[in-house]
Amino acid sequence: MRKKKKDQAYEEIRELILRSRPAEGLAMSENSLAAELGMSRTPVREALQRLQAEGFVEIHPNRGVVIPGVSVTEVNETFALRMAVEEFVLREMASRMSDDNLAEMDLYLARQKEAMNKKDVLDYLKHDKDFHQLFFRLYDNSLIMNTLQRILDRFYTMGARVLNLPGSVERSFAEHCAIAGAVRAGDGDGAAAGMHIHLTTGKNNVLSVPGNVDSII
Repeated sequence: MRKKKKDQAYEEIRELILRSRPAEGLAMSENSLAAELGMSRTPVREALQRLQAEGFVEIHPNRGVVIPGVSVTEVNETFALRMAVEEFVLREMASRMSDDNLAEMDLYLARQKEAMNKKDVLDYLKHDKDFHQLFFRLYDNSLIMNTLQRILDRFYTMGARVLNLPGSVERSFAEHCAIAGAVRAGDGDGAAAGMHIHLTTGKNNVLSVPGNVDSII
């Protein structure tokens, strides 16, 4: 039961973070979060520690729970790493995808389209992450998987802000479809080129969105 409460607190606090806007200036502490969720402080504290480990928040004794911003250098370095690794993995995997693998890829695209039509950015972002994870999960390299998992988690909040920009979800979905088309054709170079365009656009959007600086929740 304790583990279930901890997981529930994690999901609810993470959604609160993703749905918040920096300009709102929400001020929350461990105590206020526990009261809002109707839980004791223990599962909330454990959830916050997990969120801190994943880069969603920073916990400061005198400032409360802080959503950390990122520097231009971190954005550039992170996306450079993603390009190098994800493009490499797509080149390797495009010709190795089984029918079941392709069906899973198409399932994530279908879920993205449904979320796009509903204008549900957080649901879209969930299946966006599934799409990206699919390829390096199938590549089956634990170092790549763990590294990129941390990166995707670190930029999840900013991804939500970017996808709230007009036309961003539609652009993202079109780019995913282009990547998937190359994968279906077994065209590793084409899939990697599509991913390069997708990540370059994503990086530029992250850098252009105001509010990617420290804010208190």
